[in-house]
Amino acid sequence: MQKSYCIICGRERDGIEIEEDLQIAIIKWFKTHITKNVKNNRLVVCKECYPKYKEAYKRYKRREYLYIILWVLFFSFSLFLYPSLYSIMASLILGLLFLIIIILIEVPALKLNKKR
Repeated sequence: MQKSYCIICGRERDGIEIEEDLQIAIIKWFKTHITKNVKNNRLVVCKECYPKYKEAYKRYKRREYLYIILWVLFFSFSLFLYPSLYSIMASLILGLLFLIIIILIEVPALKLNKKR
């Protein structure tokens, strides 16, 4: 049986399971194939940590939208004000940097059973 660990406090607890996204899949692949240190724990958010998680997830979503809007604005301005290969390359590099930041600060979503 899998143990359940809260992603906020790190303790072994039951709670709402998180959704496996690209970042978690990459970490699991890395642990399986590179470090060979797979524990197959179930990642959850416990009831006590849910308010902290909710605030962190809301903050993450705001930052994600902010970085995307900033990149689109930077790319548009660089394309219209100084259209050259260097400005396009610089804006693509900045977009890649924003993508890396978004991936590093990610807070995964929860698996919630929605009844319809």
